[in-house]
Parts: sequence; structure tokens; C-alpha cells
Amino acid sequence: MTDRYSRVDWLPPLLVGASAAVAAEVALALLLYGGAGFVRSLTTILAVEGMALAVGLWGAPGEGSDLVDRLRRRWLFCLFAFVAAASFGIAWSIFPRVGDGALGQGVGLTVLAALPLYAAGGVLGGMAVVAGTDPGRRLRLPGASAALGAAAGFVLTGALLPRVPLPASLLLGCLVMLSLGGMLYGGVLAARTELRTLARRPGRGPDVRVEERRLPAEDLATLELWEGPFLRRRMVLDSGVPEAWEVALIRAFLGAGADSPSEAGFRVLSVGGGASALVGQLLRLHPTATIDVLERTAAVVELGREHFDTGLSVGGHDRCSVTLGNLDDAITARDGGYDLVIIDSDAMAPIGGLMGLSRMARRRLPALVSGGGVLVCGPDGSDLDPSTVPAGWRAARYRRPRSRDVGSVDMARDVALVLVRRGDESATPPALPGFKEVPVT
Repeated sequence: MTDRYSRVDWLPPLLVGASAAVAAEVALALLLYGGAGFVRSLTTILAVEGMALAVGLWGAPGEGSDLVDRLRRRWLFCLFAFVAAASFGIAWSIFPRVGDGALGQGVGLTVLAALPLYAAGGVLGGMAVVAGTDPGRRLRLPGASAALGAAAGFVLTGALLPRVPLPASLLLGCLVMLSLGGMLYGGVLAARTELRTLARRPGRGPDVRVEERRLPAEDLATLELWEGPFLRRRMVLDSGVPEAWEVALIRAFLGAGADSPSEAGFRVLSVGGGASALVGQLLRLHPTATIDVLERTAAVVELGREHFDTGLSVGGHDRCSVTLGNLDDAITARDGGYDLVIIDSDAMAPIGGLMGLSRMARRRLPALVSGGGVLVCGPDGSDLDPSTVPAGWRAARYRRPRSRDVGSVDMARDVALVLVRRGDESATPPALPGFKEVPVT
């Protein structure tokens, strides 16, 4: 449904532009026909129409929670303006004395020219604000479509004006176009993303915030944790969307031949996992597993616990520890012997990716993996270059296919992973259920 309306989001502003052009040309025809002094009248009418359109555009509504409601009111006012213009134009055509004298000309100029152009400008300005402030960037700005509609409106009016019994009857056609545009734009507005900030905390650099993002037409919503412009965690509030990539990974990894939960312990190091869903799932799936989490920013841990139910807090806890601070120092201070080292590339983004770590820390990461262990970088494994894999390691890249199409909104990203397995030359990367192995380039 959303895609259908997003493909025609150019049509409502085109219809508004066409209606404005029709009103402008009909006003010229009526006012110039009954007015004296062609050049003076033409200049006055065009100036008034241009100023009215400019005032309507300039008075576009500002951002706010009631932005869509204010735009709907502007659309209703636009319909009223065209009803008034059509009524006055028809009365003028039937009773020519209506437009006689300075007063009649002034009222005609206001009702026929200024009011419809002002109302159309207000609608187009509001549509521009709605499109420009759409957090999902799903709506196009109306300028080009409105200009194309205006050109079509001029051509249409020039072709029909000599043939219609009353010039103002074309304004009744504008009411049909505006009504159609309003109905279509209602569907377009359903494609607009709704954004609400739930919490904000100071971070090591930019603020850390939690946002709720909703797409009404798709009946989808996400809870997102942002560190400045960088997305740290996204949780889709819909059971039909795939679980978090690291949870899917640990399920697949444990089901692909890792140590049995009833046997030896399973040690995991999560680099940048302060808001990850991994910890709770791992401790439930493997009763003897332990996990160490390294995180840069306290606000990420706090908001992750409060809004994403991670259960993490700084310090050591039963089978889980969270170390806060510089990642270089935290990585080099680890003793090693981990069965799984998982690097969250989203957590690395604010420091420039893996290259934001010191050379010593990058060299230390493979050394932390025990014999037969695995090193993972995801959801974007591009920072972990397979060509730099140390001798005795094998590399594989995996992708988790989408299981639900959510249109152009990135609700559930494809997951690309690079796994590097330590062992002899005959060792092969594990087959992970639910993940598709793709060529390593």
C-alpha cells in the first residue's frame, strides 16, 4: 500500500499547480475582458497573483506534532478559495454589472486571482515542509511536480477557455482536481515516517538518544539507539521481522557444532556490545557461557538497559562483565582464550571503524581467540579485510537474507559477516543455519 502511494506522491502537487495555473489564467480572462488598459491591467493582475502565491509559500507551517493536521486545514481552505472564486466568476459571467467599477474590479481581483493563488501557495509550502521533514526521506519535494502541473494547467486552460460557456466553469474542474489530489495525498501522508525522541543522554562526544520510528502505512515501528549520527541498535517492534543479527548468529553458531551447552564453558568477548541483545540470549542458550562486554560510552549501556532490556550495567556480574572506557586499552588488557570474539561494526562507526582502533589493538584481537575459536565482525564485515587474515586462519563471509520486505525503510538490514576460523589448512568455516555463505572478495 505504501509503495503504491509513494510512487504517485508527485501527483497531488501537480494537481495543485495545475489548479493554480487555471485560476490564474481564468482570472486574467475575466478581469482583462472587462477592464480598461490592457498592459496596466495585465501587470496588476500578474503582480497580485505572484505576490499571493509568494505569501502562501512564505507562510508554510513550521515543524511540529500537528504539522499534518495544519496541512489538512490548508487543503480545506484551498478548496474553499476555489469555491469562492468559481461562485464569483459564474456570477460575474451571468451578471456583468458585478464587475463594474473599481470596487467590483478590486473584489474580483481578490477573489479570482489573489485568494486561489494564496491558498495554493499555502498548500504547496506545507507539502514542502512535510516532505523536507520526513525522517524516512520517503516523500519528494513538490516544486518540480507543481511547476509541471502549472504548465499543464496553462495549456489546458488555453485549449478549453474559448469552448466553455462560462470561463469560471473551469474553476469547478479545479475543485475536482484538488479533491482528487487531497485523497491521493492522504495516502502519501500515510507513507511518512513518524519520529519521537524518547530519551537523550550526553556521550563521549555527541549525545546518545533513543528514538521511536513508526511507519503507519506498513504498521511497523522500530526503537533505535543513536550515538550522534550513528545507529547503534535497532529493535523492530514486530514479531514478523528477523531477530537481531548477533542473536541469529549465536543461535546459528551454537547449533552448528559449538561446544554443547551441557559440556565445557563457552567464553565470548563482545567489542562494542553495550546495547547488544546478545548477552541475555547467550546466557539463556548456554548455561555455562560467560561474556565480557567492552563499551566506550556509559550512556549507551544505560539507555540500552532502560529501553532495550539488555540487563547490562557497568562492572562484573554473574557470568557477565561490562568494561567501560577506551577500547584500545580494554582490548590490550584482555588475557585471551575466547571461543568467540564478536566485533560490532555499528559501535566502531563513531570512531571511524576498526581503523579507529590502534594498530596494537587490531593485532591483539585475533590473539584473543582460542584454538578453534571464531572472530566475527558484523553486521557490516567490510572493515575486517580477509586479505589481512593471519596465517592459519580461514575466512568466510555470510549474509542473512531478508525474510520480510519492508519497502524503502531500512527496518531489517541485510547482515554481512566475516568469520575467521583458527585451525589447520583443512579446517572449514561452519555452516550457519539461516545464513547464506557468499564469496570472499
